[in-house]
Amino acid sequence: MTAGFDAVVIGAGANGLAAAAYLARAGQRVILVEALDRAGGSCAPLALAEGFSASLAPALYALDARMVKELKLASRGLKFAERDMPLVGLRSDGKHLVLGRDTHASARSIAAHSQADAKAWKPFHRELFSFGRAMRKLWWEEGAAAPRFESFSRMSAAAFLDSWFESDALKAALAFDTTDGGLSPLEPGSALVLAWRAAQEMCGLQAAVAAIARGPQVLTETLIEAALAAGAEIRTGAAVAKILVADGAASGVELDSGERIAAHAVFSSLTRQRTLATLLPAGEAGFAQALPAPRTGSAMIALALKSFPQFAGNAIPRNARFIFADRLESHVAAHSAAAAGRLPHELTMELTIPSAADPSLAPLGQHVASVVVRPVPLGVDAKQLGTEAIVALNRAAPGLSQQIAAATVLTPSEIARRFGIETGSASQLGASWSERLATQVRGLMVLEGPIAAVSGRAGRIAASLVAREKHR
Repeated sequence: MTAGFDAVVIGAGANGLAAAAYLARAGQRVILVEALDRAGGSCAPLALAEGFSASLAPALYALDARMVKELKLASRGLKFAERDMPLVGLRSDGKHLVLGRDTHASARSIAAHSQADAKAWKPFHRELFSFGRAMRKLWWEEGAAAPRFESFSRMSAAAFLDSWFESDALKAALAFDTTDGGLSPLEPGSALVLAWRAAQEMCGLQAAVAAIARGPQVLTETLIEAALAAGAEIRTGAAVAKILVADGAASGVELDSGERIAAHAVFSSLTRQRTLATLLPAGEAGFAQALPAPRTGSAMIALALKSFPQFAGNAIPRNARFIFADRLESHVAAHSAAAAGRLPHELTMELTIPSAADPSLAPLGQHVASVVVRPVPLGVDAKQLGTEAIVALNRAAPGLSQQIAAATVLTPSEIARRFGIETGSASQLGASWSERLATQVRGLMVLEGPIAAVSGRAGRIAASLVAREKHR
C-alpha cells in the first residue's frame, strides 16, 4: 500500500487536472493517476500525418472562465488563435447562412432565406442569451435555476425553434448544438441544451467558440503546470483497476499493477456509469447498473488536407464552424436511425478547420480539418462512416476528397475505449452540482458535467465541495 494521500484523482483530462490543482492549492496531498502514457483526455493530440496537429477538441466553448483566471493559465501560456468562430449553415443551393457576433449582419444573411426570420433573429438572440446568463447560477456555481427553467425543461428544441423561425436553413444550423447531450431535438428538455450553450463564455464573449493557439494540448500543459506548482503529484501509465471502499467510504484505488494507493477521497473523471459500474467492488455500485446507457454518440474524423476546401456558393468565412444539415428534421431522423443502431442516411456534421486561424497546425499551405459526426450508433463501422462522411463533404466542397492526404476515423466506442470520453446526459441539466458530483459512496465524487465538453468546471466545483465539507 502506497503511503496515504488526502485525495486521488482518476484521469488527466481538464476536469481531473483542475480538481488536482484546486485540491493541492487548498493544502491537500493529491495524486492524479492517468491510464494513458500522456495527460490530456480529449485535448491530447491525435495521430494523423507528420506536420499535422489534430485532436478530439479542436474548438472549445465551455472552458471555465473562473478556473482560467484563478489558475493563471494565461500567464502559463494559454492563448487563443481564434476567439469567436462564426457558424455557417452550408446549403446545397449555395445560399450559405452565416451567423456571427454581429446580429445585424446575421439578420442580413438570414434574410436570404426568410425576411420574417431575419426580423426575429435579434429578439431570439436576446431572449436566449438572457436566459442562459440567468442559468449560470445553477450551471456555473451552486445556485438556483432561473424562473423560466421549468418551461424550458419541458420544451423540445424543435418546438422552441419552430416557435421563432420558419426557414429550414436557420433551424437546421442551430439544431446541431441541441444534440450535444444525447437527446433528439424532439425530446422534452432538448431546448435546455441550446440555453446551456448560450450560457457558456469563451474569451469574455458569451456563447463564443474558440480555438487555442498551437492546439488544445496547450490547455493540458498549462493545467499540468498549475497542478504541479500547487504540489500535486501526477502519474501517467497508471490505470485504475478498482476503487477501494471501506465501511461505505472510498479509501483509495488499486492500479492494474496491483499497487494500492490509500486516500481519504477519490475523484473520478470517468462517467458516473463507468465509475460506479466498473470500478466499484461488487455490491457497492447500488443503482449504477440501472442507469441508462447512451444509445448514440459523436464520432470524430480528422483530415490532413493538401489545400483549403473550396465551397461553392456565396462567400463564407474560413475560420468558421460549418454545419451539414438540410432541415431540422435531418437531426431528428439521424437520432432515430442512430438509436436503432443504423448509420443515418443523411449525416449531420460539424466541420472546423483550425489551421485557418493557426497555420502552425499544418505544413505551409496545407490544412487540418476536424469533422464531428453526431449522432451515430456507438459501434458504427469506422470504414463505412469515413466513406459516407467524405462523400457528404465532397458534395459541399467539390474536389475535397482528392485533397485528403491522411484521415483518422474515431467511432464513439473507440473514443470511449481510448480516452474514456462518452456522451454526456442532458437530462441532468436541472440537477445541482452536489447531485451530479456526489455518489452513494462517501468520499467518491464523479467529475462529470451535464454535457461532455472540455471545461474544468466540474473539477473546480468538486474540489470546493470537498473543502467546504472538510471545514464544517
